[in-house]
Amino acid sequence: MNTAALLLSALTLALPQDKVEDLRTSYDVESYHFDWVVAPETKTLDGRVTLTATTTRALDVLQLDCKEVLEILEVTEGGEPRDFEREEAVLRIKMGRELSEGEQLKVCVQYTGSPTAQNNFDGFHWAETESGAPWVNTSCQGTGSHAWWPGKASYFHPDDKPERVSADITVPAELYAVTNGKLIGTSEAWPAWAEPREGEWETFSWRHDYPLETYTVTLNVAPYVVVEQELKVSGHEEPVPFIYYVLPESAEKAAVQFAEVPELIEVFSKAFGPWPFPDSKIALVETNFWGMEHSTAVAYGSSFPAWCQANGAHDPYARRNREFDYILIHEMAHEWWGNAVSTDHWGNFWIHEGFGTYAEGVWVEFTAGLEAADAFFERKMRGMPQNGAVYRGDHPASGDAYAGVVYSKGSAILHHLRHCVNDDEAWWKTLREFNTTYRYKNAGTDEFQALLEANTEREWSQFFKEWFYGEGVPRLNGDVQADGATLRVDVSMQGDFHLPLDVTWTEAGASKSHRFELVKGLNSFKLDCEATPEDIAVPHLGRLPGRHKVKAH
Repeated sequence: MNTAALLLSALTLALPQDKVEDLRTSYDVESYHFDWVVAPETKTLDGRVTLTATTTRALDVLQLDCKEVLEILEVTEGGEPRDFEREEAVLRIKMGRELSEGEQLKVCVQYTGSPTAQNNFDGFHWAETESGAPWVNTSCQGTGSHAWWPGKASYFHPDDKPERVSADITVPAELYAVTNGKLIGTSEAWPAWAEPREGEWETFSWRHDYPLETYTVTLNVAPYVVVEQELKVSGHEEPVPFIYYVLPESAEKAAVQFAEVPELIEVFSKAFGPWPFPDSKIALVETNFWGMEHSTAVAYGSSFPAWCQANGAHDPYARRNREFDYILIHEMAHEWWGNAVSTDHWGNFWIHEGFGTYAEGVWVEFTAGLEAADAFFERKMRGMPQNGAVYRGDHPASGDAYAGVVYSKGSAILHHLRHCVNDDEAWWKTLREFNTTYRYKNAGTDEFQALLEANTEREWSQFFKEWFYGEGVPRLNGDVQADGATLRVDVSMQGDFHLPLDVTWTEAGASKSHRFELVKGLNSFKLDCEATPEDIAVPHLGRLPGRHKVKAH
């Protein structure tokens, strides 16, 4: 590092962090084009990333994210070489001039490296199939996309989704390369930019004409079997390709497991709006890790539980697959929640994982009924931590925002919110409008709340203050009983919340119901009836987050 760079680093460390200028906010990414040569034998990735962007303010240094494992060989801008500096996971490119606001720039970064897996989930996975063939997959939500390609990582800036990505992937000829989007073509010609290698190679060219978060960019290389069909999907006049890419030894299992994909796409399309990426594909790619929501190339490393059940085979993920194939349902839900609509900053991470987990219960409801969904969410509510807010703070990095409370409490409070709304037409309309209005964009909780308030004609700030921004869960204890022709409710609540308590009964043979609004402390109500209440029940305790003991007599 030269003297100027050392001085810059010292000055940066000396400044309060809220005063340090983030140079990545000086531009907006329009597109990435990737050139990759994947050499499994040496576990080497040679690459070029061509970034097209527009400046949002004056700029003379372009800052990218790039981890140290990658060696930068050359940087050009507009075809001209540019000097650059490295500092830990930061790459600073000197533009050689000052660009004014609104100018377009095109930078190409050529690099090489042997990126590795951080664990059995995160990172760049160099593996082999049971037959010994290369099997390469990526998963970088936990590490950031800059762990294997230089760019402006969504790990820090989810708000800057490129409008499109494309890739030319060169691999040994006996292998198949899959990434986001649709396959444009293949070629046996060696890429001119890369150092020649021995053997036969094939280049797969892909293009994805939709915005996406950078951690959903994926690279998969294996001797894949490719199975394709066309699906008629609600909301689209033209059929959408459904393709899955699996190892030869998994083809029979996949045929059984993925037979439910058409129904899954239809359920989510009806609940949340039409399939978001009709000009790309619906796709599942078998991977050597559990799963990940890569846009239009969802990673599937689960156990094919439907095949296991049909063939009496052991399912190593049986606990997670109790109601459904967890990876298939959850990761495909992210095509709507996370991939189509993305969070404006990681404090609102629940728009990915809370809504994605809620979609699991939607699948249960559409396929097994509302009672089954209630039971599903009751288990989620019981698993909620006692502390921790769904809101993860103001503009944290992705790793700082990640927490189980986003999944469990995030999904449970959505089910509870539907119960509070008590108007399914308004509820489903809100979910569909939220997804379709902010599709291919970024949105936060405020946008969701605004749509909910418009569709219900009610104000919901108290709910979000208690449930989304607040911590903890309530506890109810009490009784509901008849006192002659009077219905008595005596229920105490621990926790500073507002909860609806539904009570049903029969009165002279007629079915009756009433919703009582509970607050912190002792709640005592008397409701006069025309006859003695009978068959008293509190039917929806499972829709109220927390563990409750309310007895009906």
